[in-house]
Amino acid sequence: MLRGFDGFAGNTRVLSALRRAAAPGSRFLRHAYLLYGTAGTGKKTLAAVLAAALVCTGEGERPCGQCPACKKSFGSLGHPDVLTFRTPEGKTQFPVELVRKAREEAYIRPTEGERKVIVFENAERMNAASANALLKVLEEPPPSVVFILTCDNLGALPETIPSRCVPLELHEPAPRRAEQWLLSAYPDAPPDKLDRAMLCGGGNIGRAVRYLEDEKAAAVFADALSLLQAMAGGREFDLLAVLARYEGDRDGLQQLLSAADRLAGDTARAAFLPADRIPAALAARISPARAEALHRLILDIRGRMQFNVSGSLLLAYLAGQMKGIMERPV
Repeated sequence: MLRGFDGFAGNTRVLSALRRAAAPGSRFLRHAYLLYGTAGTGKKTLAAVLAAALVCTGEGERPCGQCPACKKSFGSLGHPDVLTFRTPEGKTQFPVELVRKAREEAYIRPTEGERKVIVFENAERMNAASANALLKVLEEPPPSVVFILTCDNLGALPETIPSRCVPLELHEPAPRRAEQWLLSAYPDAPPDKLDRAMLCGGGNIGRAVRYLEDEKAAAVFADALSLLQAMAGGREFDLLAVLARYEGDRDGLQQLLSAADRLAGDTARAAFLPADRIPAALAARISPARAEALHRLILDIRGRMQFNVSGSLLLAYLAGQMKGIMERPV
């Protein structure tokens, strides 16, 4: 687990702003921060580091990692004055009751220090009622509370929420910087596995970490690579063999399509930029025009998945269309 701002990859301006805010006696600290950007850019990790910094009692740069508050923040039980709220498992939206509970906590004095930190993960999942409940406390916050919100899709939040926060956008670091971070964070990982993680991430550290730590994520990416290799070879049977594993698994199929779409985009860019991890057969066969056609096909498949379409027929249609993309002249 990251225990300070120094280990975070890229986003130097954001880190500089948060360091100033968390410094002892800072004049720059505000009552609410909104960390937003593409999934996998480290918003939740950075929120945890900022929360630890805000309850840290060290005299130098915070979080110091050594004071009792930091040891609690980075320990298994966490700090009692850092409260994190997220969408309950199985739910797609933030229940308004959860936001009201957080609002009640905001008016209770900190347990140990001078400040309480309340974190909302994936705030874009709040519906109108939840957002309105949060807005009330954001407009007139207690002086001892700092709110930290994370958000993948800023456009999904009511604009009244960002206007009450300090919005800070996180970006994916340059691929070389992401590679350096992974090599430092996973020094014992086999080189071939790290190479595949970097290919999976494409500069997105969150996706690369999931590849290394989540067996299902690694399996889905391996299938996406196999799918594009079968497409490059024009082998419909091989396409069906990969896709058959996802019959009846719509969530898995969505993940497979997303991974294949990203991989196709990286393959298309390999025609213009060096990409030593892209398999040569893909770079040679899947041109930018074919990658674009595959992207449109994936959008079509996702649209069809919204309806009660037979899974086996949908997969057969996908395989046939992928083979057809390779048969068209480019």
